[in-house]
Amino acid sequence: MITFLKEVFKKGELRRKVVFTLGMLFVFRLGAAITIPYINADAISQSATSSGIFGIMNMLGGGTLERFSLFSLGVSPYITASIIIELLSMDVIPTLARWQKEGNVGKKKKDKVTRYLTLFLAAIQGGSLTYAFDKGYGILTSSKPWIYVYVVVVMAAGSMFAMWIGDRITIKGVGNGTSLLIFTGIVANLPNQFITTYGTMVSYKTTYTAVTSILWYILFVLAYLAIMIFVVYSEGAVRKIPIFYATNTMTVMHTKEDTHMPIKINSSSVIPVIFAASVLAAPRTIISFMSSTKTTQMIDDILNYQKPVGFILYVLMIVFFTFFYCNLQIDAKKISEDLKKSGAAIPDIRPGTDTKKYIGTVLNRITVVGALFLTIIAAIPIIVPVVWTATSSNALSLGGTGLIIVAGVALETIRQIRSILTRKEYHGYIRK
Repeated sequence: MITFLKEVFKKGELRRKVVFTLGMLFVFRLGAAITIPYINADAISQSATSSGIFGIMNMLGGGTLERFSLFSLGVSPYITASIIIELLSMDVIPTLARWQKEGNVGKKKKDKVTRYLTLFLAAIQGGSLTYAFDKGYGILTSSKPWIYVYVVVVMAAGSMFAMWIGDRITIKGVGNGTSLLIFTGIVANLPNQFITTYGTMVSYKTTYTAVTSILWYILFVLAYLAIMIFVVYSEGAVRKIPIFYATNTMTVMHTKEDTHMPIKINSSSVIPVIFAASVLAAPRTIISFMSSTKTTQMIDDILNYQKPVGFILYVLMIVFFTFFYCNLQIDAKKISEDLKKSGAAIPDIRPGTDTKKYIGTVLNRITVVGALFLTIIAAIPIIVPVVWTATSSNALSLGGTGLIIVAGVALETIRQIRSILTRKEYHGYIRK
């Protein structure tokens, strides 16, 4: 690790990229600690931002929502807008589908539309959250209309600024900027969560109780690390499809070039879990602000994934969204066309339709494994508290979407840094 850090800061260009990234992340965390004026953050219940759709938004923002900070919306409007535009680009809106095929020019047009949609969604989400929390907890220090508008404008502006920070990191820094903002927020809260968990699990009433509770806490930490290792291993797992490129033997005599096409076992990352949790949580969040009746209670029980029926729906939605998003991310038809154009082929598989079918079959098979992995990780925080009651009231839950995000972003950033280091190593052998 020390050698790796020395190599990173030894290279001038890479050092500048890393320092720029750290600087932008510092700005984001600074804004995340500043509460919006005219907001009484102490009035917000901790339980209100730890479950439901608010819990998901708070997790993606790294705890910014529970403080109603300048970046309380984080990059969630941008993520939502990007997903909507990608879905509409699948021959739903002809203009977007055409831009999809125009390369960088089309990408710039799509990015512009995505930014406009982000601003619209940020205003909608900011207004909805402010209204919901003010009605439920009275977070506004005054009921004047201009204060409400002011808070919504600040939230929307903060979301757009967070999006800009993410773009700058992606262009001038290291790693994917949007993912790093989410990663930083989750990691920044980990030390406090470990301390809080220690306070809830460890008791010093008697010597026996102290020793026993400390041992249970150590076991809890070891279990957390074991799950993290499992997530890291699963995130790095790929299925390699062999590819060979035919060479022109009329001009040069050498063997054919062999390589492979890697497909991640979990190519959809954490998106299916977030989608599934959001679909179940949104109606429950709306119901929570309504008067309690038998109907609302029944709906809440059905959609609660900590109860049997809700848990089954949760698992089925994770599996569905995993298959849906994997096939959205990886276009078997386009890959087969690109292979054919570049003179490449899969051994024993005919180019064209057969290649498309083969890639689709492989993708569906490994998606089964990916869906199983996501289901296990998502189910751990639900099942463990039932089996291990000592962890039911802890701030730090075992498993969950946070671990997948942290592991995935960390691995991807390290891969990018290593690729830059490798490119720099070979730079000296290339004649200018």
